[in-house]
Amino acid sequence: MAYRPVGYPPRQRRGLGVAALVLGIAALVTLLLCGLGVAVAVAGIIVGIIALVRDNGRGMAVTGMVLSALALLIAIVAGVWFFSRIAPCSDRSRYPTKADRDHCLEHRVPFFRATETPVPGAH
Repeated sequence: MAYRPVGYPPRQRRGLGVAALVLGIAALVTLLLCGLGVAVAVAGIIVGIIALVRDNGRGMAVTGMVLSALALLIAIVAGVWFFSRIAPCSDRSRYPTKADRDHCLEHRVPFFRATETPVPGAH
């Protein structure tokens, strides 16, 4: 067993805690990139749990896990909102044509704009 020289504090390992914190911040930033933040948030929570178990950067690990959980919560709320807005437009009895469904989507989802559907073989 090796002893440290007198006067030097023991080395603190924080690598996993830092990684969990970085993943938590990245999850919030990348959430708008087609939901990529969800995968990053899951990774942040997993790394945070490992850091807590190994006592490796405890404070940063907890912060990273909280940020990752916040990103997941935001993603769930946004997904529920989005799908509740578009679900009525898929009712073919109320909106029989594509143009009717597109009009419904334009009305219910503020950032949706219908475009022309290309016809195969037409130039």
